[in-house]
Amino acid sequence: MQKLLSRIQLAVKLVCSISIALMAAVVFIQVVNRNVFDSSFKWVEELSTMCMVCITFLGAALATSLNAHTRIELFVDLLPGKLPQLIFAAGDLLCAAFCVALVFYCWPLIMGNLYTMSPAMKLPLAINYIVFAFSMLLSAVYLVLRLINRFKGEAPDEKSVAKEDK
Repeated sequence: MQKLLSRIQLAVKLVCSISIALMAAVVFIQVVNRNVFDSSFKWVEELSTMCMVCITFLGAALATSLNAHTRIELFVDLLPGKLPQLIFAAGDLLCAAFCVALVFYCWPLIMGNLYTMSPAMKLPLAINYIVFAFSMLLSAVYLVLRLINRFKGEAPDEKSVAKEDK
């Protein structure tokens, strides 16, 4: 299971990297085209928006897998004993439930926009919602796994990402 999740994590990194590069390239081409040739492509805004959705939500899932989301731990760290671990576990459980709820409420948007095409690229508008739902589902999986590992006693230190970055 861990091997599968690390491969998914690598795939998400790859998709985010390609999305950033693609968005930068097409926006640069659009700027040059507008300023030099006085014309523009109709599809650039749509493609850059789809890339931004991928970067934002897949990046959030990636940050969840790395335990890299920002949180304020000052007061929680002052609590005695195992109470900080319980609070972090409750936070992970609450976030996982919220992610699953978002997937549940996103489903009608996916189904409603499956056959609605974007004006220039003729791609289903549901792509953005599918990326969002997948990202939230992936985040929920990572949160639940972190919660399970926390109760097994295998959870990494809450500040492990900051330590690894140095």
